[in-house]
Amino acid sequence: MSERAQSNTTGYLFVYFTGLEKKSTDEQIYFAISHDGCVWNDLQTDGNPILSSTVGERGVRDSFLVRAADGKHFYLIATDLSIFHRGGWKNSNASESGSTSLVIWESEDLVHWTAPRLVDVASTIPDAGMAWAPEALWIESDQQYMVYWSTRSEADNHVGDPTNVYYATTTDFEVFSDPVLWIDREHSVIDTTMIQADDGYFYRASQDGMLMIERTKNPYAVSIGEYNHSDDPKQWTAVYEFKKPFANPQYIGEYLEGPELFFYNPSDARPDPTGAAMIYGLMWDQHKTGNGYLPFRSSDLGSSDPIHWELASDVDFGSLKKRHGAILPITEDEYKRLKTSFLRENPASSHEIQG
Repeated sequence: MSERAQSNTTGYLFVYFTGLEKKSTDEQIYFAISHDGCVWNDLQTDGNPILSSTVGERGVRDSFLVRAADGKHFYLIATDLSIFHRGGWKNSNASESGSTSLVIWESEDLVHWTAPRLVDVASTIPDAGMAWAPEALWIESDQQYMVYWSTRSEADNHVGDPTNVYYATTTDFEVFSDPVLWIDREHSVIDTTMIQADDGYFYRASQDGMLMIERTKNPYAVSIGEYNHSDDPKQWTAVYEFKKPFANPQYIGEYLEGPELFFYNPSDARPDPTGAAMIYGLMWDQHKTGNGYLPFRSSDLGSSDPIHWELASDVDFGSLKKRHGAILPITEDEYKRLKTSFLRENPASSHEIQG
């Protein structure tokens, strides 16, 4: 799989936006790098974002980074939205009149990027209001990427809130299949994140009020209405609510959103009390308090036993607030290339860069 840690990956790249919405540069693409997944250092160009959108709404949020299946290049996808240019959230009507396109960049080295381009993924959805929080996952069995995002549509809604998750498939991030309604719940569903774990199951987490962890062996299975609890591997099955391993009543949608699943490199996977490697990371954005990301580690995404989970209290995300981003394991050469290219003009960093 393209996004998981490999034997030659030793560091990490974090792509994100700051979310302050006070100036146009707040809703653009920022980078941070880390050698261990704990201490993060922000990369900038003269204090500016690494990438800025000049298309669509001229702002981007909810970025996601994908290493291509052939290992030769990268795709960066993001929401086409600028709350700053819309004058703030209050009168923006962003979910009703938002862009139905994603902003996409491509790169062969993580340093030099193509110009941003718009790809329409949601306009064929009746009464589509926006295309937000995209992610993508390479499905090895089908040799294609599954790209998923949230769209608000009263006309295409079956139950509850009209904000649901759709997916489309692509092999090149240029031509996409027709969108398919993927998750439709009583509450709005946004910010879905998904990976395939070592047990062969696909796991996903969404901001759906309950913060349910689900799994399946068929990622294309459609979920409409109540959660499925049958543990049928061909369907998405509700495994547990995220708050269960921690018995924390605030680990719910009122407080947390924007989940992000990722893999730790083998050298950084700490053992849980049983000795199993905690190779999975899961971050939640503390949107109610505005305190940024809350990170966790796990050795078994299918288990709600606290022994397989921990709050990663040792993570230092650096000086810039990081919102709705993605973490990708990278090689030492990629790490050094990013450091050389984007730290040179900004030697003042929140930490001393090593390597």
